[in-house]
Amino acid sequence: MTSLLTNNSAMTALTTLKSINTQLDATSNRVSTGQRVSNAADNAAYWSIATTVRTDNASLSAVKDSLGLGSSAVDTAYNGLNSVLSDLQNMRAKLQTALQPGVDRSKVQTEIAALQSKMKATADSSNSSGQNWLSVNSSTSNSAYQATQKVVAGFSRDSAGTINFSMINVNVQSIKLYDTNSTSVTTAATNAKIAGTTSLTGTGAFSAGAGTADFSGPNEVSMTFTLGATSTTVNLNAAALKSAAKDLTKVTTDEFLSALNNQIAASSLSGKISAGLDDAGRLTFTTTDTGASTSLDVKVANPSATNKKLIDVGFGTTAGVATSAIVTGGQFTTFDLSGSNSKTISINDGTTTKNITLNAASFTALGAAATSANNTAVNGADIAAMLNTTLSAATASKVSASFAGGRLTLTSSDTGVASTVTIAGADAAGYGFAAATTNGLAASTVVARTASGTNAGTTQAQGILDTNVGTYNAQFGGGSYSITDIDISKLVGTNGDADLSAVITAVDKAISKVTDAGTKLGASKTQIDGQKSFVDTLMKANDRTIGILVDADIEEESTKLKALQTQQQLAVQALSIANSASQTVLSLFR
Repeated sequence: MTSLLTNNSAMTALTTLKSINTQLDATSNRVSTGQRVSNAADNAAYWSIATTVRTDNASLSAVKDSLGLGSSAVDTAYNGLNSVLSDLQNMRAKLQTALQPGVDRSKVQTEIAALQSKMKATADSSNSSGQNWLSVNSSTSNSAYQATQKVVAGFSRDSAGTINFSMINVNVQSIKLYDTNSTSVTTAATNAKIAGTTSLTGTGAFSAGAGTADFSGPNEVSMTFTLGATSTTVNLNAAALKSAAKDLTKVTTDEFLSALNNQIAASSLSGKISAGLDDAGRLTFTTTDTGASTSLDVKVANPSATNKKLIDVGFGTTAGVATSAIVTGGQFTTFDLSGSNSKTISINDGTTTKNITLNAASFTALGAAATSANNTAVNGADIAAMLNTTLSAATASKVSASFAGGRLTLTSSDTGVASTVTIAGADAAGYGFAAATTNGLAASTVVARTASGTNAGTTQAQGILDTNVGTYNAQFGGGSYSITDIDISKLVGTNGDADLSAVITAVDKAISKVTDAGTKLGASKTQIDGQKSFVDTLMKANDRTIGILVDADIEEESTKLKALQTQQQLAVQALSIANSASQTVLSLFR
């Protein structure tokens, strides 16, 4: 039906045209901007993520600039040290020449004075962006001086949205050559700190598990901490680590430290000491209080029970009491003891040998006490029960079996070196045991490791080259000297030779100190260069992430644009035809 009041065809065509125009606008915007998500309305989630990543990249760009400035400052200081090191080596050679009989030391002093002037000029001119780390003024009136220069090396955002910056620290106090501050400077009081003998991952507890430790069985770390008049003992074993570790057979160093600090926090020393790792990865214990009166003792304690086995985390395993021989096997699954199947093992307690064969009859003898469904898959708990039945029968053995953490354990009731468990037998490996003899440990005196903090004090403020390093013989007026103001022109005779030898030794020590300073700067430079490379890689990765989220596929969008333009033309024609339909009706009235 054709209506004069309502043109359905025109309305349909108009709706289609509007839809095509909307799509055409969106596609045109993508082609012109190169982005499929250019504002929050396009895709709120993607826009939000991309904006955050762009913000991170801006921060990383600032970090990269900071690293560049830091690298420049390190390079400048390193080049200055290198030049001064060459001058010092040249000075030592001239001083050695002056030791020869008949050499005019006043003329040698002229050359040495030139070197001294050159070294000072080199240090004074080693400036980068207004920073000089070789020639400084550490006086309290100089607010611009920082004993430790910090270079921003990275940033991170935690789950709460807090931004944290990581720093690369350069200790200017240890590398400076000259310091116009001739007075002493105050040093802060220090904590008491005790470290293990080796890195935690290199200890007996963690190295065997490729960086993890097995606490599923009898293994235990037991330590006593004494701070002043307060003492507490901490035991870390399966029970203590149950809530901190995902897998007791593979406890990580982070899980171990977390559990250790939790145990300390629950003791009388809560808030007074903490466990951590130092730069070498060693387990450390550090006091909260500082000063010489802060004294910390750490020693290995006795096991919490006779069936526990102490393991080393860098502080040894020597307990103050004799321990039993304990053997823990490897991971155990099940035994098939059906039919004629049997498993044989030999266990000697140092006096009696028990040759044990477990079979279908052994399982049947368990009766209602059996926890396995049948004898085709007998579990470790039932195997331990069957072993104990034989070990306790007739001439009882001093060894008992237990099962925990998927492993069988054999424990002697004796203690000390006389405590013995010897394992043999054709199927010993099937039980998880290696054929070997294990002894307990004799009682011994436990030696505590002690450390104390230091009080606040003072130290010489001047640098490597202007610090006094010696004193002239009274024949030459006495008085002290530094590398900066050495004068050998007046050193004559036997006393002069002795003083000159002391000067040469002082210069040699200065060479060693400057070399050490160069090593520290070289390490800082390597760290900064590595961080620059990482930040650059991270920024590129972020750019790729942004591209994946918001960039438009130009080939696809340009093709779509052409198609929509064609559709728009067709829609306009359809609307035109629909609008002309009423004119056709009017022709009927002519």
